[in-house]
Amino acid sequence: MLNGMAKQSTILWITVAIIIIVIIGGVAYYYSKGGKGGTKEHVIKVGVILPLSGRLAETGADLKHGIEFAVEQINSQGGVKSCGGAKIVIAWGDSAGKPETGAAEAERLITQEKVVALIGAYQSAVTKTASEVAERYHVPFVNPDSTSPALTQRGYKYFFRVTPHDAMFAKQQAEFIKWLNEKYNLGLKTFAIIHEDSEWGSGVAEAWKKYFTEAGFKLVKEVSYHAATVTSLDTEVESLKAANPDVLLVASYVQDALLLVRTMKAHNFAPKVVLAQDAGFISPGYVKNVGKDGWYIFSREVFNWDLIEKIPRLKQVDQEYKKKYGVDLDGNSARDYTGVWVLYYALEDACKKAKPWNDLQKFRDTLRDSLANLYIPGDKLIMPWKGVKFDKNGQNILGQGIVVQMMNDGKYYTVYPPEFATKQPVVPFPPWNQR
Repeated sequence: MLNGMAKQSTILWITVAIIIIVIIGGVAYYYSKGGKGGTKEHVIKVGVILPLSGRLAETGADLKHGIEFAVEQINSQGGVKSCGGAKIVIAWGDSAGKPETGAAEAERLITQEKVVALIGAYQSAVTKTASEVAERYHVPFVNPDSTSPALTQRGYKYFFRVTPHDAMFAKQQAEFIKWLNEKYNLGLKTFAIIHEDSEWGSGVAEAWKKYFTEAGFKLVKEVSYHAATVTSLDTEVESLKAANPDVLLVASYVQDALLLVRTMKAHNFAPKVVLAQDAGFISPGYVKNVGKDGWYIFSREVFNWDLIEKIPRLKQVDQEYKKKYGVDLDGNSARDYTGVWVLYYALEDACKKAKPWNDLQKFRDTLRDSLANLYIPGDKLIMPWKGVKFDKNGQNILGQGIVVQMMNDGKYYTVYPPEFATKQPVVPFPPWNQR
């Protein structure tokens, strides 16, 4: 048996050991919760849905680069400061270009990944289904690039579109054609439309018919096709050629845009003006592969590389982007880059009122309110816009489009509006044998 002194010594050492264990456990717990000097940091997880596989995978990669670049810049500049410097982490979702897959990915990102918000999803048809899921779960959905007007006509409270939509673009395009007529005396009176038949292309066609007709132009032909399965556009181009429009308006994705242009050349169809609605016509895959056949075609855009002399912030951002990815920012990557920054500014505001790791749904609701009341002046953006401010339907009312034209060096240059133009337009569209 231990004597009294031995017992006291044993009790003392046991007590010291317990105290040490408690201190170590407390310190470890403190650090694990992000305490000063701890190794665990809070993060803000954001879900992104893009067509990362399938026929639009190349476009999806372009969009992904814009998002990654913005996140990298934000995190390197201290993260979301009002959330203690929390870093933004992206949870990726692949729609594969399919509306039903986009919806399933939205549900997964919300319920399993526990994201605070969603960004996406490029195609209007996919954005439509994915944002329906987000609305049901009361999760903010920031849309940088889908342009179907119907998306902001659903009365949703959690949907916010950063880019202008096709009705806004169509009105501006009709003004552009009138401007060409007045400036260059082209005698443009009639127009025809060819479009892919999804939510996006069909919505574009309706907007064109409305605003071009109101501007005094006559519709002589409209044809559509299914982009996912089309292998020939010979019949469509022949019918357009027979209608003999002065202006051809085009809404196509990448592969169908290439097919259309090559078919127009094969059938010697050369309207006075060919004007595309962005999408496939500004994709790097199209620009790389179209060659001389793409010269002098116009496209609607929201951004172009040559605006570096017009927009103060753009030059440095584009230089850094090109150093990382080997190409200039384009309309796709720039829009999604901008979408991330819009969400960042809203996060900074929301984090002053709530924290995502305390009550996720409360934070989502707070973030929604921050987006609804957000104002970003134009000088904080790389886009040729007056800024970002959402109306009651979640539409940014301060954005606008530009019109670019591919010149004979294979690059697009801004030609409209005049205050952003870096070159004069080449009109009318030259015959195919003069290239």
